[in-house]
Order: sequence, then C-alpha cells, then structure tokens
Amino acid sequence: MNTVNDPVESGSRHLGQLFFHRVGELGEKTFIKLQRMGRFEEISWKAFGAQVRDAVLGLDSLGLGKGETVGILSENRLEWLCADIATLAAGLPNVVVSPRLSEATIQRVFSHSEARAVFVESEVGAGRILNLKGQLPSLRYIIVMDGPASVLPHTLSFDQLLSRGRQVERSRLRSIVESVHPDDLATIMYTSGSTGESKGVMRTQRNLLSNIESGSPIKLSHPDELFVIILSLNHLLGRYGFLKSVATGRATAIVEATEQDVDIKTIQSLSPTAMTLVPRVMERIWATVLAAGDVKRDWDAVEMLERIRSERGSLAAGEAEQYEALRISLREAVKSALGGRIKYVSYGGAAMPPRIMQFFHCIGIPLLGSYGTTECGGVSLCGIGENRPGSLGKPFANVEVCVADDGEIMVRGPTVTPGYFKNPEATREALEPDGWYHTGDLGAIEPDGSLRIVGRKKDIFNCSDGSNIYPSYIELFLENDPFIRQAVLLGDRRSFIAALLVPERDKIAAELAKREEVLTGRDLEEALWSRVEKINERLEDYEKIRKISVLANDFPEEVRSVTAFQKIKVDREAVERLFQSQIGEIYRGH
Repeated sequence: MNTVNDPVESGSRHLGQLFFHRVGELGEKTFIKLQRMGRFEEISWKAFGAQVRDAVLGLDSLGLGKGETVGILSENRLEWLCADIATLAAGLPNVVVSPRLSEATIQRVFSHSEARAVFVESEVGAGRILNLKGQLPSLRYIIVMDGPASVLPHTLSFDQLLSRGRQVERSRLRSIVESVHPDDLATIMYTSGSTGESKGVMRTQRNLLSNIESGSPIKLSHPDELFVIILSLNHLLGRYGFLKSVATGRATAIVEATEQDVDIKTIQSLSPTAMTLVPRVMERIWATVLAAGDVKRDWDAVEMLERIRSERGSLAAGEAEQYEALRISLREAVKSALGGRIKYVSYGGAAMPPRIMQFFHCIGIPLLGSYGTTECGGVSLCGIGENRPGSLGKPFANVEVCVADDGEIMVRGPTVTPGYFKNPEATREALEPDGWYHTGDLGAIEPDGSLRIVGRKKDIFNCSDGSNIYPSYIELFLENDPFIRQAVLLGDRRSFIAALLVPERDKIAAELAKREEVLTGRDLEEALWSRVEKINERLEDYEKIRKISVLANDFPEEVRSVTAFQKIKVDREAVERLFQSQIGEIYRGH
C-alpha cells in the first residue's frame, strides 16, 4: 500500500494524480538530486511524496479552496518543487515569478492574478510582499520556505505548513486530488508578449499533460537515466523539464548555479544521460571542452577537412580516414567531459550558435532545439535528429502547425492555452474560434515538414523604394555565418539595406593565419564583406546589403536580447539611439 495514499492506480487525469502514482511505483528510488552548498542531496520519491502530501493538506487547512491562486516567488530549491506539485495536485492555480523582478512587476502580477497566498524563499522575500500587501487585496498568507517559524505578520514557515498538513486526516488527500478536472486552470504564466504589455497565459491541467505526452503514451523512464536541469525553474523550459520528470518518473538533478556560472566538473560528477539548458550555457561548456587537451587542435583539423570536402565535393581516402578518427576522438573527449553517458542535450531560449551545432553534429551527440510560445506550452515541436542551424524540427504528434498566407506561424492542439487571464480582448486577438493560435512569428515549413523561423510579424522594414523586408530573416542568415557573431540590420525608411556586424575574431584570425591581436580594421571589414557578398547571392535584389559597419563589442542587451524559444529580439529604436555615429556614417549623402 502506498504510504502517501496514492489517489489513483492508473489513467491519471492530471499531473497531481500521476505524481502520486509514480510515488507508489518508485518509492525509495531517487527522484531529485538537489545541489546545496556545493554538494548534492538525494531525495527519494517516497520522501518527496510525503512532503507534497503534507503541503496539499496544509494549504487545505488554511482554507484555500480549489481555483484560488497561489504565487511562488523563489529560485531553485526543494520547497519550490514541492510548492509547484502541491498546488497543481490541489487544483490551486499557481503563478511562478522570479524574485529578480522588480516590486512593480511582482505587485502587478500577484494583484492581477488575485493571489491568495505566496511562497517566498526567506524573510527578505516576505518583507517584499508585506510592503506590497496594501496593493494585494486578495492576499491572506505568506509562506516562508527557509528558516524557523516566522514572527512577521500574515506569515508562516514552510515547516509550519507541513506540520498543519500532518494534522489533517490522510483520507482528505484523495478527495482533494480527485476533485481536480483536466480542464481546470493549473497555472498562470505571465509573459510580455509581442506588445510588451504583461498578459497572464492560462494553462489548464490538460494543457500541461498534453505537452508532456506529445501525442504518445507516457512511459516510465529507464532507472539508469539522469536528467540534469541547468536552468532556473522560473524559466519555461526548466519547468517543463521538471514536470516531464514528474510524469515519466526519471531521476532529475537541479544545478544550483543555473545559468550564471556552470562548473563542468559538477556535470561530469553527475554523469547525466541528458541535459537541458540555454545556448549561453552550452557556449561556456563548449569553450571549456575545447580548452582541454588536444580537442581544439583536433577540431581545427576537422574544420579544415570539412572545408576541403566542401570545395572538392569529397575527401581522398586518407583524408576520410583521418576525418573519421578525429571525429571519434572528439566524441569520446566530449562524452568524457560530460560524465561518459550523455545521449542528448535539449535547449531553448535562443538559437544555438551554428559553430556549436556543427561541432555536435560532427561528433554525433544530438542538440535538440525546441520551439513554442508560452501560450503553446513552450515546446510545440522538437528537432530530434537535426543539428541544422535555423531548423527547429517537426511538430509533435498532437500539435498542428501551419503558415498563414501572410507568413505567420499558427498552432492548434490540446497544448494551446484557452486564453489570457481576465483579458478577453487579447484572447480574441490571439485565438481563432476554431482553435488556431496566432504566434506572431513568421516562418516557413521545409519540404521535410520541419519549421524554420524567419522573424516576427511586426518586425518589418518599410523601405523608401516601397519594398517590405523582414530584417530578422536576413539577420539569421548573417549570424549563421562562422565569421559573424552578431548582426543588426538597418534600412527601415531608408534608401538601402546595411548592417552592423560583430565579428568572430578568432575565426577570421585562423582563416588569415594571423594572431587575433594583430588583426586590423581592414582585415575584419574585408573578411566580413566577403561573407556578406555570398549571403547577398541568396537574397532578392531589394534585400541585398549594400554597406556594413564593424563593431568592436557585442550589442548591449537593450539592443539585442533573447525573448522566447529560438527568438532574438532587436530593439530597433535602441539601435538608432545608441549607434547614431555608425548609422550616420553609413547613410551620409543618401
């Protein structure tokens, strides 16, 4: 008999039911490895299940009823995981918010969502919420995850919540969990959307489970699998990874450093079979791997052989043997650096740099990019078996994707939101009556059925010759070139197209057989222009880049930033403001 009173035996209608079923199946097996103070603490399914049970009953003892919202304001920690599953299991829609956000944003989100209770990390977090309490009329309780019983008003500690839960009759758990319906609201995820106005994306219990199922029955993970999350759980992809672990019963390690500072020795010690991260984390991992032993030398040799093959069409027999030996050597070096068991790496939040995709494609370790707006659950399709820059793979079996006549990507299926919380106007704008959701992204479907993003619907240049150009489409071409690190296009309401470019100095230096520090401005400009001319061959005449300006440093975040999966947002107004001199020089006399 399950010690946490398993509410179901099979056929779960929502994640809470499925979670307790997994607890009954897996018992003493490790569920979570959580990094604390430099070491990993292992928590079993049974122990975590007991904590979630007590949290569900504790929230019930506070008088919180099904459908009332609960906020979670915290970074990665065990109590965060418990609060997420407990509220989902109890039918209390949760609102997950990063504590890095400003007081104004926190107040706006918790006020709009009518949060009745909020989980916070510490008394510092409790103080922030107490300072806002006068503007949060629905708020009744603040639950402090860390520390002893709180003396602050309207607060109780996490331990006190669990203690209250232990006083409630255990049979109450079944009635609470079984009262939750698949179409009940599960979570509200606030996103700025394309207009910058904060909107609460509603996700039902069915939405969450459908996202994880992806059109196929959920299967129990192999007992040896270990999934590592190197992301804040407030990140949509990180949370999706955790909820998938809940459903599939896989052991999961959550790295304390998240996106800030990843120690590859930590990853190596865990020996994961899979990881999820954002591209900037992979860039750090890749740089560390290249710096070890002969890896960089071998990779340079592989790139040289690939250039030869590209120019000739094939390699000579001896070259082909050398290429294969180098490829195997690189694969073993990477697998060893990552603990020896890695099968794949999933990523989202931005496009993976093409040079990294090329590297992992060469060594045969899949990088699985994903695409999906918050409204579609964050993951609508996945590039299984593809490390192609710009390609995001094919839709999951339970998701339909099409491209409208104006080029906009449309998505339909059980993963799509029913709408925006308390915002019927925005819901009508985004959702068609037949269920198709307007993503606001522009794309194209390749002959093999995979999706390629070409830009944002509203990011359009109206050029002085009457042509309309999607700048992000051309910027993607530019940034897929190994010599170009970053690119921002110019030309809106101007006589021709130009580009601000940040060079990949090390690649150019290697090509020119020079040291980076002796590269001249002329060297950089000529190298970049040679690549732009090749890209121009792929563009329509009115799209061609006529001039470039080479920048010394990366664009600041206010100009070029990551928004959602596989999308780069360029603030065109900030470009005009911060790069006036360069733009003036380009268009002087025109």
